Amino acid sequence: MIQCTNFSKSYSNKCIIEKSSFEIRENKISFLMGPNGSGKTTLIKCMMEMEKYNGDFIFEGKNISQIRDKCMVLWDDCPFYMNLNGIKNLIIFGENKKSKNEIKEIASNYLDYGLLRRKVKTYSYGQKKKLALVLVEILEPKYLIMDEISNGLDYEMIRILKKIIKSWSKDMTILLTGHQFSFYNDIVDDLFVFKNKQITLLKENFSDSGEKLEDVYDEEIC
Repeated sequence: MIQCTNFSKSYSNKCIIEKSSFEIRENKISFLMGPNGSGKTTLIKCMMEMEKYNGDFIFEGKNISQIRDKCMVLWDDCPFYMNLNGIKNLIIFGENKKSKNEIKEIASNYLDYGLLRRKVKTYSYGQKKKLALVLVEILEPKYLIMDEISNGLDYEMIRILKKIIKSWSKDMTILLTGHQFSFYNDIVDDLFVFKNKQITLLKENFSDSGEKLEDVYDEEIC
């Protein structure tokens, strides 16, 4: 569980997020809904202490400095070493969590080995996204945050990724953000929204409700 208490964030005396308190449940898939510029990326950066803020984030009774090695954030544009090939990137970022053979085996579920031997600067946007997904399976974080993870992926990979994320949630606490609502509709457990500069839990067990994120967005955000 991630507990957020009295979180607020301002830039140059302009309040972006007003005092908000909420809990992200353990081993659930939570989705954070809000328009561009509402503060989704800012929230993630504050959770990881990449920016200063007011309030507290507690991960199972610990602060981020105590469990940072159990956290992973996948940004929309995943950073890799462009002049190294895919396998070498995975070995470096994998922090010796898996052997080279194990890494190759995991990676082969996402990308052709011929591609993995090429420099990442030759990869398409979607191929770099797949490389980042391989890294998740290598590192096996306890807390996983993914920003716009479906962008750049083809239909078949999107279909597979839904199942993968659901399987990951058995062992991971997952927070997602994005705008391709059709991708997220049937995998979201808990729905959080940005409204009136505050973050609130709108609904638990959202995917069981039969509602659509598109309709919720129209009702709550627009």
